[in-house]
Amino acid sequence: MLLTGLDWKYFNLHQMEFYGKLNLLKTGIVFADWLTTVSPTYAKEIQTEALGCGLDGVLRQRSEHLTGIVNGADYNVWNPATDPHIAVQYDPSSWQPGKAACKAALQRELGLPESPRTPIIAQIGRLSEQKGWDLVIEVLRRWATEMDVQWAILGTGEPYYHEALGQLSREFPFRIAARLEFSDPLAHRMEAGADIFLMPSRYEPCGLNQLYSLKYGAVPVVRATGGLVDTVTDMTPETLAQGTATGFSFEALSTSVLEATLRRAVETYWQNEGAWRQLIMTGMQQDWSWTASAQRYVEAYASACRRHQEERQRLGHR
Repeated sequence: MLLTGLDWKYFNLHQMEFYGKLNLLKTGIVFADWLTTVSPTYAKEIQTEALGCGLDGVLRQRSEHLTGIVNGADYNVWNPATDPHIAVQYDPSSWQPGKAACKAALQRELGLPESPRTPIIAQIGRLSEQKGWDLVIEVLRRWATEMDVQWAILGTGEPYYHEALGQLSREFPFRIAARLEFSDPLAHRMEAGADIFLMPSRYEPCGLNQLYSLKYGAVPVVRATGGLVDTVTDMTPETLAQGTATGFSFEALSTSVLEATLRRAVETYWQNEGAWRQLIMTGMQQDWSWTASAQRYVEAYASACRRHQEERQRLGHR
C-alpha cells in the first residue's frame, strides 16, 4: 500500500472502524492496492465466517484484488538428493533402495523394530488442536493394538498432548516413537524414512511439510483445507489413471473419517505396490520450489502498481 500526504483526505474513517474501535488490519485490507495470502484455497476460506475472524465481509469486498500464492519449498535445504542429514541420499531414479535404507536407519534411531513392510506414519510440528491432534490421539490408541503400523512423532506444544503422547510411547514403545522436542536434523530423517506423512489440520493457510514429504517420497495424508488441498491430489481411480494422484485427503473433521482415510493409505501400501510406487514418483517429480511462486508475486506486484496508478488518476493525482 502506497499513500502520500494528499491521499489522507480521501480516507473514510468509517472504513477504519471495527465494532467501535480502530482496526489497523482492516484499514490495511481496505486501502491496500492488492492483497496476498499463502494459498488459493486459503484466500477463499478467509472470505467465510468460519475463517475470516470477523473480517470476512471486508475480504469479500476486496476479493477482486485478493490473490493466494502457495509458499515455495527451499530445495537447497529440503532435497533428498543432497540432504546431509539422512542416511542415504536418493532421487526419483534411486528412491526405492534410498528410502529403504533411510527407513531402517530411522527405525534404529527411534528404537522401533526394523520391519521393512511395516509402514511408518510420521507427524512433525506443533502439538495442538488446530493441527488435528485431538483426532489423531484417538486413532493412535486404537491402532497401537490393532494395526501393524509404526508412528514417528516430532514436535512440541500443548501439555495435554505431551502427556498423552508420552504415555502412549511408553506403553507401546515398539509402535509409537514420540520425540517431544524440536530437531531439524531429525525432521529431515523422518521425511526420508517415513512411508506416510499425516497432516489432519483443521485449517492450514499453506503448510510446508506436505511439500517436503512429496519431495522425499513420504506419501501425504491430509485434510482438504487451505494449502493442503492445493498441493496434494487425492488418489482415486481417475487421478491415478491421469497420473496426477500424489496422496490421500479427506474433508470431514471426524476421527472416523481420518481413520478411514489412513486405512485407505495403509491398505494401498500393503496391497497395491504399483499404485504406491506411482504416488511416490508423481510426488517426487512435483516442483513446489519458489520459482513458480516468485513469478506469481511479481505478477501480483505488477497488478498492484497498475491499480495504484489507476486510482491516483481517478482521484486527480498525476
